[in-house]
Amino acid sequence: MEQRSALPNNKLGKTKYLIMNDELKDYLPDTIVESKNNLQLFLTKYKTVYVKPNNGTGGRGVMRVKVRKDGTFVYQLGLKEHRFADFDQLYHSLSKYTSQKRHLIQKGIPLLKVDHRPFDIRIMVQRYGIGYWVCTGIIARLAYPKKIITNYHGGGTPLPLEGLLANYLSPKEIPAFIQNLKDLGQQISVYLAEGLPHVTAMGVDIGLDTNLKPWIIEVNTKPDPYIFNQLKDKTMYRLIMQYIKYNRSNKNKRN
Repeated sequence: MEQRSALPNNKLGKTKYLIMNDELKDYLPDTIVESKNNLQLFLTKYKTVYVKPNNGTGGRGVMRVKVRKDGTFVYQLGLKEHRFADFDQLYHSLSKYTSQKRHLIQKGIPLLKVDHRPFDIRIMVQRYGIGYWVCTGIIARLAYPKKIITNYHGGGTPLPLEGLLANYLSPKEIPAFIQNLKDLGQQISVYLAEGLPHVTAMGVDIGLDTNLKPWIIEVNTKPDPYIFNQLKDKTMYRLIMQYIKYNRSNKNKRN
């Protein structure tokens, strides 16, 4: 396979790279560079969007922006909602955050919920040797009550995915569904690794909409392995740590 040039290791860079893949682009929510005109365009089109820092992890700085049925605007950062009568007022307030560093705007995906709390999925994929990627873990992250982010350090709860999917799928359907998600995570990682050749682990964050379609929320190239240690069953965590030690050992040998 032809080696692609290195890509910027940020949200917009990875999104633009994934869009070039005909198989993967259908899993990407519509995404654009943040600006006043682009935000107004996306709100008109989608009604709910997420505004995210182009760099950063852990869900820090992520805001949900909505147009309400009465025509007013609201954005949420953390637990607090900010309401505005018109778009200009909204954007003036948002710009306190967006003017400090580059942001992106992403179409809002209506995530599946359990007990009124949205959840998404972290797929851990790790490199073994040269060019060989393995899915070593998959876990659900249930958002803290009334929060818009699912990240563990933002109060989210790591849980076995099977238990949450049981609300939407039959026991017979769940194993194949999870395997398809693992395969998708591996496919994404193999493709991104062409442009990020020095990365040894990827945390692929997938959201499921109400039709159970998977969407690529983002891909983290420094994924936190310790969320898997929150599960009672430590099998995935032990495997992930084995791969981390293996890659560290190989790096030290090369150096």
